[in-house]
Amino acid sequence: MPGIDYSALRRRLRLAQVLELLDFVPATRRGPQVRGPCPVHGSHTPRSRSFAAHLEWHCWHCFRCGAGGNALDLWVAVTRLPMYVAALDLCRRLHLDVPRLPAGRRPSSRSPPRC
Repeated sequence: MPGIDYSALRRRLRLAQVLELLDFVPATRRGPQVRGPCPVHGSHTPRSRSFAAHLEWHCWHCFRCGAGGNALDLWVAVTRLPMYVAALDLCRRLHLDVPRLPAGRRPSSRSPPRC
């Protein structure tokens, strides 16, 4: 399996795209910030505001379940797919070319910086 350049993919992804795929409907919006029910732990109350996302910084956090990260992290958390499979799935759904690592280079095992 060829390696995915996760850093390049994270730079390309927009949190708004992933939220749209998840049919996220914010309870409140203030500029680039939205709050609403958490798609990770499955809030069912439409007025819930435990999930907060910043659409310009492309990061999110749930104040109830503690999950957070970037757009790719959100897709992994909601779909519960392994990172590699989730990245391929997300690229397919968003019609993005999968950024590949040069031959012989392996993906970094270090976690990317969080928002």
